[in-house]
Amino acid sequence: MESLTIKNLNIDENYNMNDNVEEDDDLNAKYNRSAHIEPFHRQRRIDGTLPFSEQIITMKHIIITNGYDGRYMNNDNMTETDLNQGGIWKEIIHNGIGQKSTIGASVRLHYYAYFEHRDEPFDTSFKRRRPLEFRLGKYEVLPGIDLAVSTMQRRERSKFIISSDLLYGELGCAPHIPESAWCLYVIELLTTNESSTVIHDEQLLIKTITNKQHIDDFAKRIRLAQTLRNTGNEEYANGQLDRALRSYNKARQLIHNKVTLIDGKHEEQYHQLLLKLHLNSAQCYLRLDNFEKCLRACREALVIEPNNLKALFRASVSLRSLNQLDEAEKYLSKALAIDPQNRDILTEVIKLKDAVDLAIQTKTKKSDEIFTLKESLTNNQNDNDDILSCIDVSDQFRLKLDSLLKEFIESNDTLEPFIIQRQNFSDTEFYYIELLAKSKQLNINRINDDTIHITK
Repeated sequence: MESLTIKNLNIDENYNMNDNVEEDDDLNAKYNRSAHIEPFHRQRRIDGTLPFSEQIITMKHIIITNGYDGRYMNNDNMTETDLNQGGIWKEIIHNGIGQKSTIGASVRLHYYAYFEHRDEPFDTSFKRRRPLEFRLGKYEVLPGIDLAVSTMQRRERSKFIISSDLLYGELGCAPHIPESAWCLYVIELLTTNESSTVIHDEQLLIKTITNKQHIDDFAKRIRLAQTLRNTGNEEYANGQLDRALRSYNKARQLIHNKVTLIDGKHEEQYHQLLLKLHLNSAQCYLRLDNFEKCLRACREALVIEPNNLKALFRASVSLRSLNQLDEAEKYLSKALAIDPQNRDILTEVIKLKDAVDLAIQTKTKKSDEIFTLKESLTNNQNDNDDILSCIDVSDQFRLKLDSLLKEFIESNDTLEPFIIQRQNFSDTEFYYIELLAKSKQLNINRINDDTIHITK
């Protein structure tokens, strides 16, 4: 999704914000305006560095939400200065002309976007040297921007303060957009072209309630969210992880707690799409080494499907990376029980045991944590037996290998290593040999990808 862009925000030095005087509707005025772009420091007179809580006192609360998931609220439910709620506040800087744009209209605009207490904009259309263009009501930009522009007339310039639930949401868009970020936008609507086609669509019911447009059709929301997910998948495949996260977050905001679940089929479709969005976001965060947010996304996925293998595995990897090894072992043990032959899970078991050994050797953890980890993953034979018992190998293989390793341990007349060739075993058997040898306090030396030496 392209960033919001707004055309010329030229602010006359002697301009009074309360003087809403219409400009002449002619080409000369248009081009004269576009020829003068105000420096950023002169925008301070518009946005200021005052807290948003002080600025909204003098602004009109045109759209009211609960501040969490974008649900609309009635005026009776909140006060205009209550920042615990959200929505859109508006102040007209310069009046426009003509009628307000309708759903489906193509609009062109310029904008500046600020975070609270910031003097410089974090985004502006002038960086791209062209105005932003999009169609109203088609979810081509952030919901807050779409709703704000729908209240404007052509050539109107207005200031908006928009809550995070109508912008980037609770998670933001790292590293540029903080979590739960409210933003101030100064927008000038340049042109608006009404659509020549009929807007009415039997599959899409659009309701207009005091300038608030929202889609009240389950199938349409699901299709839009799926399109955003597909876009995110393409961006992920191209290595654009931040853009992929933005697409996934927009898709989740579009459907999360905003669709009416008519029957069991709709409920299943809704939860499956939401689950995929959580899992995709978790994978992006994992690749970005943002383990805290990866863990949060995995836990949200596990609320929907408690035995989801991908969520359990990624949660375990995140916890290991965060050095929460005891919690990581719980998730990993559950994943191993579900799919004991999964190579990634078996590899993670070895990584987790190595991490525990390293934590013990370097004494970086507190003594009680070290004791717990030793008991759960190293010295506690019952736990080792539980993990080994989950690996799918034959009983005959278990008994034979256990006998050979015991003979090797008890033999005192040889220093030769116990050699294991990978080609002689399946992948599952090869991992079982490594785990059993480590559980017997033997050393594993990897000679190459196909050969290991077991020594005392």
